[in-house]
Amino acid sequence: MNERYFHEEEHFHSRDRKQSRKDRRHAQETDRSKFKKSDMKQDDEPPPDDPNLRRGRVTAISGEGVRVDLDGTEFLCTLKGLMKKEKMQLKNPIAVGDFVRVLPTAESEGSIAYIEKRFSILSRTDISGKQEQLIAVNIDQVLITSSLLQPLLKPALIDRYLIATEKGNMHPVILINKIDQLDEAPQEVKQLYRDFLEAYERLGYPILSISTVDGTGIDHLRSIMKNKASVFSGQSGVGKSSLLNAAFQFDLPIGDLTQKTYKGSHTTTTARLLPLPDGGFCIDTPGIRSFGVWNLQKEDLTRHFREFEPYAHKCRYPNCSHLIEPSCGVQEALAKEKLSSIRFESYQTLLDEIEGLDQRTKRKMEQEP
Repeated sequence: MNERYFHEEEHFHSRDRKQSRKDRRHAQETDRSKFKKSDMKQDDEPPPDDPNLRRGRVTAISGEGVRVDLDGTEFLCTLKGLMKKEKMQLKNPIAVGDFVRVLPTAESEGSIAYIEKRFSILSRTDISGKQEQLIAVNIDQVLITSSLLQPLLKPALIDRYLIATEKGNMHPVILINKIDQLDEAPQEVKQLYRDFLEAYERLGYPILSISTVDGTGIDHLRSIMKNKASVFSGQSGVGKSSLLNAAFQFDLPIGDLTQKTYKGSHTTTTARLLPLPDGGFCIDTPGIRSFGVWNLQKEDLTRHFREFEPYAHKCRYPNCSHLIEPSCGVQEALAKEKLSSIRFESYQTLLDEIEGLDQRTKRKMEQEP
């Protein structure tokens, strides 16, 4: 089996919401920080010149509070006077990977006074569709993890991650896990896999086919993660935690697929920053069922589906959507198989999302005379 390799989620907390609010209130009430709400610094301001503040990195967030690594010691911290910056659009003001300044208030406890400016952000649209939800920040690369068959490879979901990764200033690496199932997979799955590789490798995306069963690609995975900050992200059940266990001998919990739907359970319930034995860090995020790109614009599609550009110049209309207009160069190229059909299907889905068309609305429009 050939390995294709190229060298270079939710602040998801599946916990009881009522208990979370209770824990958060308790943490804020017992926080002994001298900092008031007005003293909480914004990340676009210079850090406060206070010798009592210590620099650390957020390793996990839970109902108990924010866990921060301060020179090898983990502190449980609070955000007294929760930052209000971008409150209407930003769901969570702090994320795993953030560099912060902490005022120690007790042994292994502290209060976060400042969040440093981020150099990269992986985020998504929250369930309401109105707020940006930070998944991980200050990371070098996103390991976009899918599986071959169970759950089925979903190119459209991978495209969403690719767009979010590029918007957030990170390097994408596509992992196709459970490749040991390829020989026994139905013919249509084998064809989907071949078509996917052909389309995405042609565009220069790094793809690693991998398996924890026979060890395929595990060494390569370790090499691309060495001395880098990486985040695993993808659908529930694709095997993100299993890959980390196989590559670095971690003991992360893993779950089984639901037999009826072949969808994974949310075994990983919170994101956590993990140091790697050979240098670097990784974040194992909870799986998702859907992924909405935050603030998705048509310009994002133009940049992402860059293979359309040579044919778009041949369109009759300068603002052609490439969906229904006559004399469309992209449609003509698609008909001649010069463009990937799976890429075009992703483009169509994302364009409908930008224009606010759900499947029910589309069906109604198609039925109208």
